Amino acid sequence: MPNGKHGPQLPHPGRRGRRLKTLLGACLALAVASACGSGAQEEKAAGEKPKPVLRFGVPVPLNDWETIDRGNSTYTSLVYEGLVGLASNGVTIIPGLAKEWKVSDSEITFTLEENVVFHDGTPFDAAAAVKNLERMRSTSARWKGTMGTVTAFEAVDAKTLRIKLKGAAPALLPNLARSQGYIISPAAIEAGTWAKTPAGTGPYAYDPSRSVAGSKVMAKVFDRYRHPEKIGTGGIEVHFINDPDSLLNALTVGQLDIAYTVASYDKRVEQSGLGLATYPSSLFHLQMYDTKGVFGDKKVRQAICLAMNPQEYADTQYRGYSKVHLQRMKEGQQGYNPQVAGYPHDLAKAKQLMAEAGNPKVSFVLPSYDIQRSIAELFRAQMGEIGVDVKLDMMTWGQFYSVYNNGKYPAAILSDFGDASAYDYYLYKFFPGGAGNPKKVAYPELDKVVEKALAAPDEKAAAADWAEMTKIVNDEALDCGYFEQPYFWAFNKKKVDKVDSTATVPAAIRYAELVAKG
Repeated sequence: MPNGKHGPQLPHPGRRGRRLKTLLGACLALAVASACGSGAQEEKAAGEKPKPVLRFGVPVPLNDWETIDRGNSTYTSLVYEGLVGLASNGVTIIPGLAKEWKVSDSEITFTLEENVVFHDGTPFDAAAAVKNLERMRSTSARWKGTMGTVTAFEAVDAKTLRIKLKGAAPALLPNLARSQGYIISPAAIEAGTWAKTPAGTGPYAYDPSRSVAGSKVMAKVFDRYRHPEKIGTGGIEVHFINDPDSLLNALTVGQLDIAYTVASYDKRVEQSGLGLATYPSSLFHLQMYDTKGVFGDKKVRQAICLAMNPQEYADTQYRGYSKVHLQRMKEGQQGYNPQVAGYPHDLAKAKQLMAEAGNPKVSFVLPSYDIQRSIAELFRAQMGEIGVDVKLDMMTWGQFYSVYNNGKYPAAILSDFGDASAYDYYLYKFFPGGAGNPKKVAYPELDKVVEKALAAPDEKAAAADWAEMTKIVNDEALDCGYFEQPYFWAFNKKKVDKVDSTATVPAAIRYAELVAKG
C-alpha cells in the first residue's frame, strides 16, 4: 500500500462478484466508526449554519503522528504546519508559520506569524521553532546531513528565528517545506506525547474521543486557529479502508465524500457522476546501483536508457495519466538543466551502442512487486530487444521495500528521496553513504561539482553548478527512464470543492483548502 515516498499504486479491483462483499465490508467499517459519533456537521453557535464534516477514505492506516522520516503525511498534514510550505506544484516555497524569510550563505532569518497557538494551548514562538529544529537534527541522519552547514538555531526574539550557517544550505528550505519539517508543540516534545497525541498549529486538531483506532481519525476544527475565515469545513473524518473497490463503493453510496482511487476506475468514477482529481505523487525511474559492475560500461548504460520506453509503462499502468520526463529535476527546481536532452526511446541507437560496446552478455535480476508487474515485464521485454537478459524477482510491496536496496540487486525501478533539491538527490543517490547507493560507488566528478556548488559565491553561480551536476548524470547515463506515478482522488462534486494535492507528496490532500458544500 502507498505508505511512503516509494509507495506503490494500489492493486486493481477484484472481479465483479466481489463488489457486494466489499461494499458490505466498507459499510460495516463506516457504521462501526460512526457509532462513536461525529455527526454530519460540527456544532455552531445558535443561528449560524454549521459547515459539513467531510468524510475522507484512504488505504493508508495511521501508525502514529511522528513527522520525521515517516511516510504518514495523509494524517500529519491534517494537524501540523511547517515554517514554510509548498505550493501545489511541489516546487514553489510559500509562507507557513513564517510569513517571510531572508536567505544568505551565512544565515536564514524568519519572521514568524503572530497570535499562533498549538492545539494544546502552548504559544508558538521562535523558541518553539528552535526546539523543533534541534529535535530534527539530533533525531534524523537525513536531517543531520541536510543541516550539515548549520552552526546554530537562534530565537532572536519571540517572532524572529535565525539559523546561522557556515556555508550554503541549498536543501534546507525545500525540506523544511515538506512534512518532515512540521512544527510540534514544544510541550508535547518535552512530555514525549506527540507521536500518540499530536499538537500542531493547523486548522484541524485531532479528536481522540471521536476517533476509532485502526479505523477512523476525527479532526475537528481548531477554534483558536489564526485564520478561521479560511477553514472551509466543519471537520474532517479520515476512514481507513484497505481496498480500492470498497473505497469507491462507499463513495458511490454516499458514505464518503472523497476517496483514494486508481487509474483503472476512471470510467466507473465518471459513470457514477463523481469528480476525479489526479496529481503526480512521485517520479519513478531506473535506479542503476551497480555502475561499476553490471552497468560498468557507459555505452551499455546509454543503450539501456535508450531501449527503455517509459511511455509504455505510463500508458499500461496509469492509463495515460502519467507523464514522461527526461531528467530528474523539474523545471523551476534546483538542478534543472534545459540543455539536457535525456534519453528518449530509440531502439536503433540502443542496438548500435550495444554493438559498439562489443555486444557484451549483460544479465541481471530486477526486484519488483506484485502491483508493478506490468512495468517490470515491459522493462524485461525492452531489454531483451538489445540482448540484455533480465530476470524478475517478484514479491509483495512489503518484501520489496525491505530488500530492494540492500546491496543484493544491481538495479530497481522506483522513486527516491530527491524531490526536495538537487543536493538531496546527490546525497541520496550518488554520495557513497547514501541510502540510494547501496553498492557505495564513488562518483568523484559529481563530488567535485557539488563541492563547487556549495562553495559558490552567489545563487546564480550555484544554480549553474547544480545544472552541471544534472548534465554529468545525463552524459554518463547514471540515471534515466523517468515517469510519474500519479495518485487519484474521486469525490462527490455536490459535497466538496477545491480538491487539490501537492505534487511529489504521496497520499495527502491539501486539507486546509477543502471546501464542504451544503
